[in-house]
Amino acid sequence: MEGSVSLDSAVLNQLSTAEAKNLLDTIDDLRELQVNHKVDLPQIIVVGAQSSGKSSVLEAISRVRFPTDGRVCTRFATELILRQAPTTTVDVSIQFSNKNDQSAARPFQLSGFSKDNLPELVNQAKERMGIRGGIKEFSDDILRVKITGPEMDSLTLVDLPGLYQGSTAEQSEKGVEFVNHLIDRYMSQENSIILAVVSANYNLANQKILDETKKHDPKRERTLGVITKPDLAGVADQRHFLQLAKNQETAHKLTLGWHVLRNRAEKEEEQRLEDKERDAQEARFFQTGPWSSVPAVSRGVEGLRKKLSKVLLQHIQKTLPGLIDEIETKLDLRTKDLQRLGMSRSTPEEWRSYLLGVARDFERLAHEAVDGRYRDPFFGDIHDDAWKLRALLRNLNRAFDVTLCTKGARYEFGWYAVEGGTSKSDDVGDGSSEGDADRDQPAYLRPFIAEYKFSNPEPRSKAQVNEDLEKWASANQGRELPGSANYSLAIELFKMQARPWKAIAEFHVTKVLDVAKIVIEQLLGHIVGVDKTTLQALLRDCVDPFFDRKRDILRAKLEELLRPYVSGYGLPLETAFHKRVSKRTLGRLAEHLADSLDGLRGTHSEYPVRALTKHTIEHIFANAEDLRNNMFGTQSVIDMTVAYYEMSLGIFTDNVINLAIENCLVCDIPNILTTTEVGGMKEDRLKALASESEEVQARRNMLQEQVDILRRGLQKCKQHKPRESACMSGVFGPGKLRRPPADSET
Repeated sequence: MEGSVSLDSAVLNQLSTAEAKNLLDTIDDLRELQVNHKVDLPQIIVVGAQSSGKSSVLEAISRVRFPTDGRVCTRFATELILRQAPTTTVDVSIQFSNKNDQSAARPFQLSGFSKDNLPELVNQAKERMGIRGGIKEFSDDILRVKITGPEMDSLTLVDLPGLYQGSTAEQSEKGVEFVNHLIDRYMSQENSIILAVVSANYNLANQKILDETKKHDPKRERTLGVITKPDLAGVADQRHFLQLAKNQETAHKLTLGWHVLRNRAEKEEEQRLEDKERDAQEARFFQTGPWSSVPAVSRGVEGLRKKLSKVLLQHIQKTLPGLIDEIETKLDLRTKDLQRLGMSRSTPEEWRSYLLGVARDFERLAHEAVDGRYRDPFFGDIHDDAWKLRALLRNLNRAFDVTLCTKGARYEFGWYAVEGGTSKSDDVGDGSSEGDADRDQPAYLRPFIAEYKFSNPEPRSKAQVNEDLEKWASANQGRELPGSANYSLAIELFKMQARPWKAIAEFHVTKVLDVAKIVIEQLLGHIVGVDKTTLQALLRDCVDPFFDRKRDILRAKLEELLRPYVSGYGLPLETAFHKRVSKRTLGRLAEHLADSLDGLRGTHSEYPVRALTKHTIEHIFANAEDLRNNMFGTQSVIDMTVAYYEMSLGIFTDNVINLAIENCLVCDIPNILTTTEVGGMKEDRLKALASESEEVQARRNMLQEQVDILRRGLQKCKQHKPRESACMSGVFGPGKLRRPPADSET
């Protein structure tokens, strides 16, 4: 809620150096640009034994009145949070450890806050937490007082219950464990600056707070020791505490050192001694006597504020390396976006100049994409494959080839390859095996093959094929001699076998067109950058028409490439065709002869091979059912069909890839947008493609402003970042270089 705030701003300002304020202001400015690196603002927590003067230390530092009467007052954590903001607000709340506590629904009603309000707020909080009525001794709930305003510095002060050992009527042994746990929780937080308070009127050995802080700050880097009540120190203990105050006590030497404060005496508390008078009396105390030997920087509340301000700054500076990394990343992104927008464009000359730059980059990247040279960041690193056009085309072509080989035939003649004496690998593409592309192909190719969802060939047995051929031959017989093959029947069977080619090839061409268009759109978007208006104009004017034309051209080219096989006039070369058919026939003869000889040896083991006569061999072949040509010569028809299919499939596959896709599409991709074309554009087309919209102009101005803020922020953060000393071992590794002895000659 908004309200008036009465705090001693002059005193609080001493807790924040001008350098820290400047740095925090810079961090706030950067947050508006989504630089969200977590900067844990430090909090000052005061820990110590009961009656050691903890709350008085907080009060002296901030001049905010913390409860300090002689009885046990601090029963829970109290956080005073100060933050800079354009408007003044006061928000007092209790953070309940039990989220179901209905008391949380009742906010504190405050019209403002002054430095004397806190004791009353603490009493109200006790009632809500159930402490005042004796229900519980301590509470895990947190009283949180958050004050914002233009004059506030970012600071958090935390008052905690004091440690105690023995139980009393008001404090049980269970409370000891509870308080220890609460203090441990705050000390374990890395953003906590620990003020470890020890009282000079008690033996140091009996004050366990230093041992407790060491558990959570073993390097003693964020613990600042505070000695209170020096005026009450006994003669025996005074010397020990003076040594401690000068950070000369070996067992308790702290990186941040020690500080001595003189608390208000009990009589001064009762008289409500003014803060200025309190400070004056403290100053007079340290001017004389043994405590005057403590260096001025390590005594008195004003010196403590200055010391804390430096500690708080150092804590913030530790977060700067990570913050600087994030600023540099954001700056690099916005600078690149600004560069992609280019200079402001409002004249025909500026339009043409801008488009010439886009065209130059497009031609270069398009050639790299087509040639498979992926040097530009657009293509990503070795693990990225989304925009590498040549790699995508090659994998699609492989998938096309596999699909034609395994699913390009209408019928499967699985028995044919076995009878011919050849292996499956020798007959890939003859339509004689179904295959399983996913099972036999490498892992990288399987996602591409999976796109080609076509049916497997229909299995046909040898008897079915012969029966079909005899039926068709009978219906289409002409004047050929009995037992001769009907060659036109072989062509018709081939046309039937090759019927799936068209659908597979059409799908492949469409897939290549779609992939190429997506890559080119992304490539052009990479060049143009954030100017979506210009990008859409270029896509509509240059890219879409190009691919529409190529789609029609490829459709016509595919019809042209299919025509010889659809019509049956794409006859193979005689020599190669004859060799294939003869090889099939001879292979089948040799296989039958070998099987027959094995049979003879099995029946008549004494029968010598050299005793075979011409009559015996003729008898073997005469009894071979497959070699006896039937009336229509169907075996010859099958041989010719398979040979024709094998020879044609490879040629058709190569033609689709090279004559259609490469020749009609891929080689022209770099010509989608050229510098020559831009140089000849008329003014109206230049304006339509390259003129800036108001949105782009506004974005350029915004990006420029953000770049300026990031650069200033980066400069300030680097100025405040602690400089690390250069070290050769950091470059070459420890022990790699040796320094020459001091007395060595050079």
